[in-house]
Amino acid sequence: MDIAQLLRRPTHRKRLVLAAESAIEDAGAELSEKTQLNRLVSICGEATCAEEITSYIRYQANRKTKPWPPAFANTVIAKIEAPLQALIGELGEAPENNHDRARVAAWRLYAMFLVRAFTYTVHIRDGKKGRDHDRTRR
Repeated sequence: MDIAQLLRRPTHRKRLVLAAESAIEDAGAELSEKTQLNRLVSICGEATCAEEITSYIRYQANRKTKPWPPAFANTVIAKIEAPLQALIGELGEAPENNHDRARVAAWRLYAMFLVRAFTYTVHIRDGKKGRDHDRTRR
C-alpha cells in the first residue's frame, strides 16, 4: 500500500492531530518557543528513520540550555506511539524499510501538527492575557 495514501486517511491524520494537541496541552507553560518545533519539522524532513527523530528530541532535552524540557520531550515521543502502531498495523507484512518510511512520514505530519497546536495554544493564552489587560486599563 502507498504510504502517502495511507496517511491521507482521516483516521490516521486524526490520530496524529489529537496526539499533537495532547502533547502540547500536557506541556502547559513548559514550552515557550516555537523555534524548536520548527526545527523538528526540518529534522523530520531530513530523517531516513524514526530513530533519528527521537534521538534529536532526546538530545535537545539533555542539552545544557534544555530548549526542550525533558518531560515535554518524553511526552512528544510517547504520544506518537499509538498512531505509529496503528499505521504499522495497517502495513502488515510490508518490508521493514516500508515501516521506516511510514514512521518518518507520520513524524513529518505529527511535527507539523505540533507546530499548529502550539501556535493555537499560544494565541489563546496570549489573547486571554491581552483581553484581561485591556479590561483593567478601562
